Amino acid sequence: MLQKFSFVIFFSMSAIATMAQQPQPQPQVQPQGPQLVPAAAFNYKKLPSGLQYAFIVDKPTSPKPEEGGQISLNMQSQCNNRILYSTAAQFKGKPGVYGVAKPAFKGDLIEVIMLMTPGDSAVCLVDADALFKNAKSKMPDFIKKGDKVQYFIKLVSVKSKDKVIKEQTAAFEKQMKEQAAKQKAAAAKLVAKDDKALQAYFKKKTIVTIKTASGLYYTVIEEGTGEKAMPNDTVVMNYTGYFMDGKKFDSNVDTAFRHVQPFTFVLGRGSVVKGWDEGIALMKQGGKATFYLPSGLAYGPQSRPGSPANPGGIPANSILLFDVELVKVAHPVPPPPPALKPDTLAAPPVVDTLPAAIPVPAEPKKD
Repeated sequence: MLQKFSFVIFFSMSAIATMAQQPQPQPQVQPQGPQLVPAAAFNYKKLPSGLQYAFIVDKPTSPKPEEGGQISLNMQSQCNNRILYSTAAQFKGKPGVYGVAKPAFKGDLIEVIMLMTPGDSAVCLVDADALFKNAKSKMPDFIKKGDKVQYFIKLVSVKSKDKVIKEQTAAFEKQMKEQAAKQKAAAAKLVAKDDKALQAYFKKKTIVTIKTASGLYYTVIEEGTGEKAMPNDTVVMNYTGYFMDGKKFDSNVDTAFRHVQPFTFVLGRGSVVKGWDEGIALMKQGGKATFYLPSGLAYGPQSRPGSPANPGGIPANSILLFDVELVKVAHPVPPPPPALKPDTLAAPPVVDTLPAAIPVPAEPKKD
């Protein structure tokens, strides 16, 4: 089968069959090769599948197409003096580029193309019944059961499977780099836009803030006297979130939002927005502050669902303000020391520390 080569979109014989239902007018640009030549004009050979073919030009070149590779060719199909398809008309005089796959049915024209090399031209006769059945398309009225669709093919170039994969990989990597560059540029533009909006807000409200390297702005309301919050600490928070127009979007101290209870989480593990992980790590237990989060330190391009008290939710790329209180800080409990192995509890070996026996001198002999 021939597949239109385009990473994810492939051209198949079904497309040719579909086009055959509405015959194309005689193309302005004629394809290379014979046109409307009677099938009997060629001395056909037959493949085991029954596909008939004949080489018009057979050059001693290489390589032959392979499954998974790519080919470019000029091709025209016709039946009963009607042109069904032409790459010249379809691609404005240029060859069509196709991926190579296994034959889709017995007698598929790819069987002949696999025998060709660049520069070769061939003609083949494909059973119309099999062609349209594979395409799951109704055969047009001017084609009858038992008719053959005649294909004229000139193979222009062949690419190996390995080269196709290499080119696809390179193209994909290039596309990803370009996309990443665009996203980075868009993010930088949004950062500048958010910062400008926050600066205007501070000026209007006459608010003096502290800015961190990440772009977080905050003001300290109460310093706090307890333990300083550290990554991996369990913290208990009270908070109220606002948009820049002063409208509340969430709170655990306002009964309108129906979850009046302390909010507990482990700091520094990404379970909250980036601005919270950074800002709370600057506070001590008992402290109160206001965070001014540019969208990149809040929910970024993700929108958040609403609630009865805030039906509109949080739109994407929103700047968010939070009044926060660090109610409690709990440092992680250190793990217990490793248990001693049983053999380390055994009694130490007994060491003989007594001095060696002192020899007794022999008594002198009597005369």
